[in-house]
Amino acid sequence: MTNIFLALLILVLLIKRQLEPRPIKSSLYTFPIILLLYGSYLASAAGIKPLEGIALGLGVLLGIIVGLIQGRFTKVFQQNGIWMVAGSFWSLAVWLLSIPIRFLIKMSFIQILHIPVHLTGEYTFVPYLFSLAGIIAGRAIYLALKYPKEFKEGTSTSRYERKQAKRSNRTF
Repeated sequence: MTNIFLALLILVLLIKRQLEPRPIKSSLYTFPIILLLYGSYLASAAGIKPLEGIALGLGVLLGIIVGLIQGRFTKVFQQNGIWMVAGSFWSLAVWLLSIPIRFLIKMSFIQILHIPVHLTGEYTFVPYLFSLAGIIAGRAIYLALKYPKEFKEGTSTSRYERKQAKRSNRTF
């Protein structure tokens, strides 16, 4: 019962995070790269074979596709002079529906080709790093292509400017 409650709490927090507006910053580009590098390091430490590496690449590719679709339903707007990005209920639905679909496609790929899986135990989360990197990268690619001016301005805004804009929005 505790695990179900914890899983529901995490799901609610993830849904809230998907829908809440966030400033456009350069981490939209750098975070997926960091996730891929860290995931690659952990995968090599686990001693994966080439076919399992292809399965991880498939996870990234599926994640990029989901991110591109999710980006289609993501809102970009300006608030206090800062460009913001916020998910919608449609982008949330795409994300939630993609989880079982990506899992089934990837597991089917592994089962059909009889790929021995080395990412178990303490490395079980590594495939999720690759999928998450793909989703974030796909969404960033879509939004950067659809809103190039906004993304250029948003990523050039400093942390100080974002804090000042946030402070000017406060009511006392």
